[in-house]
Amino acid sequence: MSTVLNEEALAQSWLRDYLAADATLGAMVSGVWLHSVPIKEPLPVVKIDRQDATDLYVIGLYRVWDDLLFLVRGCYHWTGSGQQDWTDVTAIAARLDVLLHKHSEVTTNGLQVDVFREQSFIDEQENAGGGLILYAGGMYRIRAHAT
Repeated sequence: MSTVLNEEALAQSWLRDYLAADATLGAMVSGVWLHSVPIKEPLPVVKIDRQDATDLYVIGLYRVWDDLLFLVRGCYHWTGSGQQDWTDVTAIAARLDVLLHKHSEVTTNGLQVDVFREQSFIDEQENAGGGLILYAGGMYRIRAHAT
């Protein structure tokens, strides 16, 4: 077994890079961002935020895996009137689910990742510049361990 000191950091980098490498998703968004999106970045984007992380240990403090929970969602600026149009942002969420739910792989940096969606996520917030920011995606659980 290789020595990995921080599975969480490797899993975050893998998640960002994995999503950013998908051509279909790339045609829908301007980028994939961890934690914060630059103000000048044009929407729509994918935003990833860590929600929770714990390590599972067994006898002798052998670390079995990091149990990580991420909120992964599309962010779309809607400027229409009347009922919101969720079409574009839910298409982004659907692509995220295709890529992440029931996904398993050994990454090039020696990390085994197993991913599944725990719950869907839809929200909105007023944008200071007008309109609404619509969010759609999900809470994705990643179990990561060094191979």
